[in-house]
Amino acid sequence: MKPSFRLTGSPARLLTGFALFAALWLPAHAAAPEPFELHDADRVLFIGDTFFEREVDYGHIETRLTAAFSERNITFRNLAWAADTPIGRSRASFDWNKPEEEWLKRVKEQVALVKPTVAFLSYGMTASLEQSSAGVPPAQQTADLEKFKADMNKLMDAIEEVSGSSPDGPKKVRFVLLGPVHPVPHALRTPEVQQIVKNASDYERVLLQLAGEKGISFVSVVNATSSRGNDWTDDSIHLNNQGYRAAADVIVKTLAGKIVKTRRPDADFPRSKSEKNAYETLRYAIRKKNELFFHRWRPENWTYLFGFRKQEQGQNAVEIPKFDPLIAEWEARIARLRDLKHQDPATVKEVSELTTLNVQRSTFNVQRSPVRPQPIPTFEIADGFEVNLWAEDPQLHKPIEINWDAQGRLWVASSEVYPQIRPGQPATDSIIVLEDTNGDGKADKSTVFAGDLLIPTGVLPDSNGGCYVAASHQLLHFKDTNGDGKADEKRIVLSSFGTEDTHHNLHTLRWGYDGHIYMNQSIYTHTHIETPHGIVRLNSGGIWRFDPYTDQLEVFTRGGCNPWGHASDYYGNSFFTDGAGFQGVSYCVPGAMYFTYAGARRELQSISPGNYPKFASLEVVRSPQFPDDWQGDFITCDFRAHRVVHFKYSEAGAGFQTKEMPDLLRSTNVTFRPIDVKFGPDGALYIADWSNPIIQHGEVDFRDPRRDKEHGRIWRVVAKSENRHPKSELAKKQDLTKLSTKELLDRTLSKNAWEREHARNVLARRAATSPKDLKSVQAASKRWSTAHADQQAKLEVLWLAEATRSGNEATTLLRILLSSSRPEYRTAAVRVLSNWGSESDNTLELLQPMINDDHPRVRLEALRALAKIPSAKSAELALSVLDKPMDPFLEYALWLTLNDLADPWIAAIKSGKWKVEGREKQLEFGLKAIEPEKASQVLGVLLGDKPLPSDGRGPWIELIGRAGSPRELQRLFDQVLRRGFNKPTATRALAALNEAARLRSVRPLSGLENIGMIFQAPDPLRKEAIRLAGAWKSAGARMPELVSIAEAQATPSGTMQVVFETLREIGGPDAINALLLLCSADKPLEMRQKAALALAALDLNKAAPLAVAVLVATPNENDALELWRALLNFKG
Repeated sequence: MKPSFRLTGSPARLLTGFALFAALWLPAHAAAPEPFELHDADRVLFIGDTFFEREVDYGHIETRLTAAFSERNITFRNLAWAADTPIGRSRASFDWNKPEEEWLKRVKEQVALVKPTVAFLSYGMTASLEQSSAGVPPAQQTADLEKFKADMNKLMDAIEEVSGSSPDGPKKVRFVLLGPVHPVPHALRTPEVQQIVKNASDYERVLLQLAGEKGISFVSVVNATSSRGNDWTDDSIHLNNQGYRAAADVIVKTLAGKIVKTRRPDADFPRSKSEKNAYETLRYAIRKKNELFFHRWRPENWTYLFGFRKQEQGQNAVEIPKFDPLIAEWEARIARLRDLKHQDPATVKEVSELTTLNVQRSTFNVQRSPVRPQPIPTFEIADGFEVNLWAEDPQLHKPIEINWDAQGRLWVASSEVYPQIRPGQPATDSIIVLEDTNGDGKADKSTVFAGDLLIPTGVLPDSNGGCYVAASHQLLHFKDTNGDGKADEKRIVLSSFGTEDTHHNLHTLRWGYDGHIYMNQSIYTHTHIETPHGIVRLNSGGIWRFDPYTDQLEVFTRGGCNPWGHASDYYGNSFFTDGAGFQGVSYCVPGAMYFTYAGARRELQSISPGNYPKFASLEVVRSPQFPDDWQGDFITCDFRAHRVVHFKYSEAGAGFQTKEMPDLLRSTNVTFRPIDVKFGPDGALYIADWSNPIIQHGEVDFRDPRRDKEHGRIWRVVAKSENRHPKSELAKKQDLTKLSTKELLDRTLSKNAWEREHARNVLARRAATSPKDLKSVQAASKRWSTAHADQQAKLEVLWLAEATRSGNEATTLLRILLSSSRPEYRTAAVRVLSNWGSESDNTLELLQPMINDDHPRVRLEALRALAKIPSAKSAELALSVLDKPMDPFLEYALWLTLNDLADPWIAAIKSGKWKVEGREKQLEFGLKAIEPEKASQVLGVLLGDKPLPSDGRGPWIELIGRAGSPRELQRLFDQVLRRGFNKPTATRALAALNEAARLRSVRPLSGLENIGMIFQAPDPLRKEAIRLAGAWKSAGARMPELVSIAEAQATPSGTMQVVFETLREIGGPDAINALLLLCSADKPLEMRQKAALALAALDLNKAAPLAVAVLVATPNENDALELWRALLNFKG
């Protein structure tokens, strides 16, 4: 038998086991850890953040532990979730805004699937990055460390509880704590290098301390580079394949009590060829088992299977337990493979055959049923255009997104698995590359670049022969290293994107003019990601902005119901479409919140007046093959109505406005489902056709046989020759990667969208090859921009500087464009300045004239730039925009910016550095804009001790209602009671008190019953007082007065209605008795109807006979029916 791992024995052995403790502080009261050993029938749990989540993909840690205990039956289960906390923040999903106790319940539910006897915990990286991203002060950092330790204890207690341990009895779970991966400073591409390294050390120290206090094992994992100098991470903090091999080696040796002289081992296990083959066979089996268990505990489409829309797909939840026998089959294979020197030959052969079969399925080489032909649809096409079929199955299957590369090839994300993988179904979706090699306007070559994917919802070629892919919860990068046109290297770029709804998964991948990747997610998606710059979370729809060179990820916009389209115009203004929200087209204001954003206090409206169908994709027309009057227009897809839609757009103040035009293309064929459009190298428009009679996701059963799994098409639209530009002809295929730097710079001014976009990408990628290449591109760009007086050329070079992070080399260009005579270029330059942020020491100086620019869109971009510089001066400049005319876009941008700058602005008001005098208009806007809790910090100071003006001058009454504390509300109420306001102003004051009670649940400190003193005032003051009594649920001893008001013949109908609403809100015996009186047969019919409804809400049994009598007495049948329907809303 092999020896077990123990940290026990002689003093020398103990010293060996605690060698790591010498480098870090060990508490004096630390207990020795209990013996660590994996027993027969142990159930081992891996839980934590990205470190363990990616172990699902790599499998090295589990493989090493399995092989080390090959004679024992041990099961491993992985419940890790990227960027998770011990309390379960990342897995909270739709409960993200609930108390932490609710998050922990979700953790316990999931751990109950495993009921572990051993638990490996790894949460240190997320905790250390969370501090880095928040920029918290030292005192808060200390508090966070203490909370992290307390939360770890809560998690361990929860795991013990779920696993059957009693609070006072023996513990059933042995724990192993893992420290975070140690970032190497020179590998971090972020200015917060030292803080990140320090945080990782701080959290390692806390975990080590906790392990010592509880007498459990601790492992310090691995540095980011090997002792041989190789980088073992993908981004300096997340391990790659070699890194996980190294980590597995450290874990095994540390738990075995061996001396680990360095936390940067060489990861040289296994050594012999036969050992390596056996190891990889076992690792493959473990990874397949982990993949199946991932589907078991973390299924996609959770919203429909188990969540609030389970009424639509809940019948398919019965499939999820069917993964269990499949997992058991792989467990049996693992048992026959875990002894690396004596693996079962039949099982080795079986696993080899399964591996080969899976590859064949992913590359279309396995025998398939013949594809049933679909009828060719007929089209109504706009005058002057023609359409032809460019590609169809079996060249591709179900296209979800298409994008071109710099060599003129079309890349397709294709999925047959969508919408939900079946138990036992292999993940065989693909990335397909299509080519027209002979220029006849049809694809004649199809290559599977990458397979073995699960529902890829986006693909983006990188101009280096590889591509980025959005698949399930990950953004992946595939690379062709040997030039055979197929991927042979896969890298996890980012994880974990939400998968609660597979048609909301990460999608719409596009290169921006700035060299960043823009990506969208939709409303049911909850994403939590670790980056070297910190933790980024988005619990709703939105658009991401990602720098693939620095790994910086940020939320570009928030909201949108299902935004499956995003595109930019000539000047970098960007827009998105919505596939579910009926919003048409929206203008992207950086940081803005749109329709359906969870937790939004205010949303920016779309630029499409009216109500529109659901749109997918978006392109801006930039093609010499389209007529002049189409250039710059929008094209999108109405997939429900089988049409390709055309919009014009025009300026509208700081924003834009669209106008729908006649369709470009439409069909009556139900299988024509256009879902993506892109302009190609030849200037033609290419349309991805989902070719499916079923388009609904949740509304139609996932297993409905009408869901088409095999057909897909790409259509090609061009203008007829007589309608093209006079000098244009369909461009010949070209490879932009072969062009010189100057030729590529020339292409950035092309009328062809494909040439412009991919010339930028190739230039940026070329500059990133080496420092020498960067300098070469910079020098060529400088010469080229100097030779071109055209401001578009200068903007293109400025964008290239942004894409290559060369801001210091382009300050002259920036200043030239900031002072351009054309607002489009000034706007674009401010946007670049905003994105550079702290790279420029004089950013505020440069922004000052832009905030006073004559054009509103320049001012809008300046506002959003100021939001990134948290200072009182930024807030001061932002508020100065009120000195010029405002419009809805500017007003929203200022509101958004002030919320970003609220803390430094409030601090400046408190300190007296921001003077109120002469800025009353700014103060009113600012305090109304920011969160009431923050505004209340200064409201009392600003009000002073003087009474408010009796005529209500100034913003104070409404500000108290929106932001006042109970103290300010009391002051306002008392002045009303003292008759310190004229009647219109007193009415405003009561309305403000109403708003505070109903929207913020904040009330004056005392004397609420005194509201009844105003019941005898004339309307509208009386009406507002009665309404306020309902909000406060208090009328004191004046309930009879409410009855008298309702009974009085002179009482207006509106005031009477408010009386009944207030009685209903106050409730209780007195209110019920008052309503019984008002419902009696001697009262007017209208009064009895209103009283019966209010009474039914409080006591249906008492109301029922009176309501029947009222119905009988109602002469008008429609009135009686309306009353009856209203009564049906109440339950007894």
